[in-house]
Amino acid sequence: MIYRRIARRYAAALFASASAQGLVDRVQAELEAAQGAIAADADLRAVLRHPEIPAARKQEIMRRAFARFAPLSLALLALLVRRARHAYLADIIDEYRHLADQARGVVRVRVESAVAMTEPQRERLRLVLAHKTGKRPEVRYEVDSSLLAGLVVTVDNEVTDASARGRLERMRELLTGARFRGLGQ
Repeated sequence: MIYRRIARRYAAALFASASAQGLVDRVQAELEAAQGAIAADADLRAVLRHPEIPAARKQEIMRRAFARFAPLSLALLALLVRRARHAYLADIIDEYRHLADQARGVVRVRVESAVAMTEPQRERLRLVLAHKTGKRPEVRYEVDSSLLAGLVVTVDNEVTDASARGRLERMRELLTGARFRGLGQ
């Protein structure tokens, strides 16, 4: 929880600065690229974690690795290194992305279905989601055959389970709970 709070503060400050400079999209793309590069480079991760390498040296390595980045992105990376909080980068990016999406009027949606949805079904669902949320949905579709039938739709942190598997699980819980309540009386 504390990590999320810290990440939220960094993201809010970064977003405010990026908005003022008209760099919201660029900063987001650069931070995502930095995260990917760090995840892909074991040597870079080792340097960032090494306790005997001074923060100034780590900052110089980051400046060289990401020299093409906007000064704002570089400043955040340097600050995270200086404060030994580079491990928070993924959480900061998530929070920043959420702020950017809010500003753009976008909501991210994950749709899991038992079978692949057709394009007309996807379009109908997009229209329903746009109407329900009042925002432009960016939908990621996944197929999960264990659902048996139906959909599981996740909008932000709100999950709507309209799958056969979910219905069966809820029915099992009701029946199991009823049986135990009946035994206790």
